[in-house]
Order: sequence, then C-alpha cells, then structure tokens
Amino acid sequence: MKYDKIFQPIKIGRTLIKNRIALAPMNDLHQFYNPEEGTINRRWIDYFTERAKGGVGLLITGAFKVEDEITKFRQNDINIWALLKKKSIQNYSELNRYAHTYGAKVFIQLTAGPGRVVSGLSIDQGYQPISASVNHAFFRPEILCRSLETWEVDKIVEAFGKAAEIVRDAGFDGIEVHGHEGYLIDQFVTKIWNRRKDKYGGDINGRLTFPINILRSIKSAVGDDLTITYRYGARHFLKDFNNGTLDKNVAEFGRNISESIEIAKKLEEAGYDGLHIDSGCYESVYWAHPPMYMPEGLLLDYISLIKKSVTIPVIGVGKLGNPTIAEKALSENKLDMVALGRDLLSDPDWPNKVFSGREKEIRRCIGCHECMYLAETGKYLTCAVNPFCGNEGIVKYREIVNKKNVAIIGGGVAGMEAARILKIRGHNVEIFEKEKALGGHLIPASKPDFKSDLNYLFEWYKEEMKKLKIKINLNNEFKLNNEEGNNFDIYIVATGSDSINLSIDGISKDNVANSVEVLNEEKIPEGRVAIIGGGVEGCETAVWLSLKGKDVFIVEKLEVIARGIHRANRTMLLDMLKEYSIPIYTSSRAVEVNEKGLMIIDKDSNIKYEKVDSIVFAVGMKSKNSIYIELLKKGKIAYLIGDGYKPGKIADAIWQATMLCSEL
Repeated sequence: MKYDKIFQPIKIGRTLIKNRIALAPMNDLHQFYNPEEGTINRRWIDYFTERAKGGVGLLITGAFKVEDEITKFRQNDINIWALLKKKSIQNYSELNRYAHTYGAKVFIQLTAGPGRVVSGLSIDQGYQPISASVNHAFFRPEILCRSLETWEVDKIVEAFGKAAEIVRDAGFDGIEVHGHEGYLIDQFVTKIWNRRKDKYGGDINGRLTFPINILRSIKSAVGDDLTITYRYGARHFLKDFNNGTLDKNVAEFGRNISESIEIAKKLEEAGYDGLHIDSGCYESVYWAHPPMYMPEGLLLDYISLIKKSVTIPVIGVGKLGNPTIAEKALSENKLDMVALGRDLLSDPDWPNKVFSGREKEIRRCIGCHECMYLAETGKYLTCAVNPFCGNEGIVKYREIVNKKNVAIIGGGVAGMEAARILKIRGHNVEIFEKEKALGGHLIPASKPDFKSDLNYLFEWYKEEMKKLKIKINLNNEFKLNNEEGNNFDIYIVATGSDSINLSIDGISKDNVANSVEVLNEEKIPEGRVAIIGGGVEGCETAVWLSLKGKDVFIVEKLEVIARGIHRANRTMLLDMLKEYSIPIYTSSRAVEVNEKGLMIIDKDSNIKYEKVDSIVFAVGMKSKNSIYIELLKKGKIAYLIGDGYKPGKIADAIWQATMLCSEL
C-alpha cells in the first residue's frame, strides 16, 4: 500500500485505534450545542458520524468546560462554551455508538476555560477575567485578570474528576486535557503568566501541578477506564508579552522547545497516556491555526524533538492534509498519529480516499479559516469549500424527476461547482467560458507562492470536470441569440466580476493596473508602486510584489486594513506586511499625481507626497450580470450565482452553487 504507515493500528493507553488519523479538536461549530443545557444536538452527532464513516481512526471533540461556578462567564446572554453535564449522556452515548459502529474511537476534550483570553464581550458585560496570576486580558488589555485562589484551583481540579465520570458513563474512549494555546491550564504551566507562590506556581514542577493534579483527579474517579492525553504547544512563538512572531529564530519569550521537552517527560512520568502537540497562542494565533500563508508540515521539527524524548504516543498537527507529507512524517518517526482539523471539514472522506488510492479526489482545505471567521462574527457555520459540513443529514441532493439541459455561463468557482453537482445528480450540463481556461478569479488568487493552498482547490475542480466528463466550451462567450444558446432548459449565470478602477488626476494608462491584471502578470508595475486599497486583496498583492523586489506602499481610506477574514489570517498578513517593511497609509485618500509625487490626504486633511511610478488598484469588484438580465427579458429560467450576484468570497460562491444545484 502506498500509504502503509497511515493505516497501521496504534494503541494509546488502553485504546486500540485502527489507523494513524485523528480528527483534531475544533470549537467552531457552535450550532451543534445547547450551551445553556450542556447538551449536544443531532447535528453534532451527524457531523462526527460522517467523519467516522469517512474512515477516521480517532475523533477528538472540541473543548467542554468541566464547571461553571468559578469560571462562569457569558457573552450576549449566552454561555458560549459548551459545559459538560449529566443531562447530555444520552446524546453523547448515541454519538459514541454510531462512531464505534464505523470503527472509530472518540476522545472528548475537557478544558478549564479561557482565563485571560476570555472574549472581550464577556468582559464588557461585567465578567472579571481570571488567570493563574494578575495578567492583562488579551481582548481588553486595559483590564487586569484576577488571580485564582488556591482553593478555587483545587475546585476546578475536582471538577475534572466529576466530569470524567460523565465521560465514562457516556461511552467515550478517552479524555484529552486541553493545555494548549494560552488558555487557563496553559497559563498555569507557562512562567510568563504564572507568578504564583503557592503549590501551583514556582518552577516547572510547581507550574505542572495543575495538569498533573487534573490527571490524578480523573484517575481517582474512573481508574484506568479511560485513556488520558494532554494537548499543549511546543512553542508559543512570542517575542514579548504582546507580540507573536513569524521568525523561528527570534528568542522565545514564552515556552521554548527545551522546556516543552522537559514538560513531555514529566507528563509521561505522571501517567498521561499520550501527548498531542501543537504550537502558538493568541498573540501568535497563526501558529495555532495555520492560514493558507503557512507552509505544510510547519511544526514537524518541533513535534519530532518531543517524540524523541518520550515513549508514549505523540499526536501532531500543523497542515498535514497532504497524504504524502503525512505518510513521510510517520515513516520518519516524527510522530505517531496525524491530526487533521479543517482537512476533515472540507472532505470527511479523506481517509477512505487515501486508503483506496483516490487522493486526487480529496477536496483539500484552502486555509481561509472561513469556518472560524463565521464563528467570530456569530453567523451560520460551515466550511468554505464544503457546505455540507455542519449540514449533514439536512442538505442533500434531491432526486431529479425530469432531466434538464443546463447551460452554465462562466467557468469560475461558482460555475464549476454548479456544473459538478448538477452532473452528479444526472442533469445534462455544459459550461461556456469566454477565457482560454477555467478558474475565473481563482487563477490570480492562487498566483502568490504563499497562497498555494488555493492551487489544491483549482486542481481538484479540474480533476472533477475531467472525471465527470463535463462538456466545456473555452474561448466561447455565451450568446443567447443563436441556436446553441437557445437549446437549454435552465441557465445558471456565473459570469463573475470585474475590478473597479478609480479616477485619479494626473495618472496615465501606461502606469496603471488593477490587482487582477498584476497577479495574472498581464501588466508588470515598474519602479515604486502604490497599492490603492488596503483590503485583503491589496495587502496580499503588496506582499507578493514586495517578494518580487518591488518597492511598495499601501493607501487605504478606512482606519483598518485586511478586514473580513479570520484573526489568524489577518494577524499573519499584517505581520508579513511588517516583515517586508511595507508602508501603510490608513484613513487616507490618493488624490492626484503631480511633479511632487502621489498626493495623499488623511482624515485630518494633512497632505503628504510619495514618489510613485506605478499604481495598482485593489478597491473591490463589480458584478457582471448583463447576460442574466437578458435571459430574464427573454423569459428564460435563469439563476445568478457567485460574484455575478454579489462580489464575495470563495465560500459565498460555493455555498450558492451548492444550495441551488442540490435542488434543481
């Protein structure tokens, strides 16, 4: 077998797991919980069951709090962290029975809560954050956390034992103790946040008292009935109290790898059955939740060092969704299990496809973190490239009664997804694309090397079009007023959008382009380059040009740049801009070009001139929908999706195409 190591069984503690693939714990999908009651719903069960069907060996749930007395906090009148309660045993046991039917084992992740990284909204509503010591709250740095009393920490430790009894009675196979990412347990273990003088502070032995006492509490309650693992970060990637870093060579202000190795040895000695290694914290969130800008396998060197120091199994994460990289890491003994998070949101059949040699069919995660962004903004949660995620058992392909001839006008993401689903369901489908290749805006979007994750999606769509034998007409702008254009029952318009260019006095056509033209290398900006527009598109274009040796600066009319994406992606993008020393003018407008240079006016009417040779617009897109309007006027059955409907993200285009074409 090509991927022999991935599909070898492994034993962690008392639990035999059929392969080396784990579903990493994720807390994004809040619609699965009833946090007030401490219960899970049917969608939660269906979500995990789908991954068990897909062949995952170990399912690890997101974090459940063990108590709500000492660490009680609320946000918008809702306790947003799931609380483990006896009331949910019925639901939990149902989940476990389904998962076990498909051969998967299930660990539940238990947490002591966020501590200093509690949400800002909770603090705004009167909650005083807590921590190991008096620390600044992350989201409200002007607020100081209260240091927990010794008896309060003891109480939380005791709560883990009580929670373990619920876990055992519900039929779970194990518990993962959440000591990762700068949450409360990690605050106790880490010296920069723990300056206590009691038994829970001091040297590394004192700081490890909390997680070791948690283990003892669990063992006291359930003995050896459950496998117990501990998840923590190999490094925090902090350069000071407030700032993370992309530079691996910067002196570590938080936990370094040497201390992590020492921690691993002590946790093994204490009796933990396994370790789950990650990295990062809230200040360096892009290490904990690697965006598309991060390389694959980014943590393997650190995980490998920890694995060499212990004999218990080590689970590792960090963009391991490429089966070749996962297999190589296992073969080289860098870890014992590969934990996949969002790769199993985008394709729950990842294990089955790898096992059967269909790895080209895997729909890979694109690192956009739209799932987490939706969680942050309180919206309906799903996966950008797989809208069935979180909708298992709800969204289904409807059986067709009458096969239709469908014209897909536009071969971008929305058009390809529409064609794919309609063909799978049995309709006759034909794509009309006026350009020489499929892809639309996916082509320029995937051009920068640091966005190579998008290439996986592009290649996947091309493979799907080929596999499904979808008829594709390239270099063919759809025309309704001919025989070919009138031969369809349904028209799906996915004509996309065009870049918006602004008018600035004094500029000539020779030195002006938009970001799409630049990324497609249709126009090459020369000399000093002004990027007009500091959205994600403008910032990414600036970084790309800077990597090519261009002297770049950004002008943005709003106060903030790179809005509308998850904090991990945004923080890393901002740090990349800093790393390449790209000047940024916010709350500013580019007014004209004259002999002094580009005239920039800020919100206070201050004027500054910057030397400029080329201008690149990245100020947004405008929909192209004229064909749709024409079709409606002719009385045709037509639907408008993707950027043609409203310029948006890949997630918007795929969602619209999926929901529409699952029903047509």
